[in-house]
Amino acid sequence: QESGVETQTVYKVKEGKYLERHLQYNYTHDEKGRVSAKEILKWNQDNSRFEKLYCLNFSYTDNEVNVEYVAWNSKAGDYTNVKAKAVYQMNENGMNYMAGKQIITLTRILSYSFQ
Repeated sequence: QESGVETQTVYKVKEGKYLERHLQYNYTHDEKGRVSAKEILKWNQDNSRFEKLYCLNFSYTDNEVNVEYVAWNSKAGDYTNVKAKAVYQMNENGMNYMAGKQIITLTRILSYSFQ
């Protein structure tokens, strides 16, 4: 873990025996150790680099978690294209989806296949 960022790399199995880079997740944590951002990058075979796709930003209140899905804007060089926002309420049974302004559904965002 470097500068409060934790990085995980996801590999795909190629031809049943080789590992190939696929995705990279960069997690940033707040002062309480909670995830404040999850950045998703996809491996580009042509230039042998991970390229930014989108970021999930998390903010917390006493009983809610706000999630914002922001797409990478390569022209601006920043995460500027907000695609969806969702609010989850925390209770004794876990979390419940409360409300959201969705341009595309959060289910689609979280299960995007990248293939």
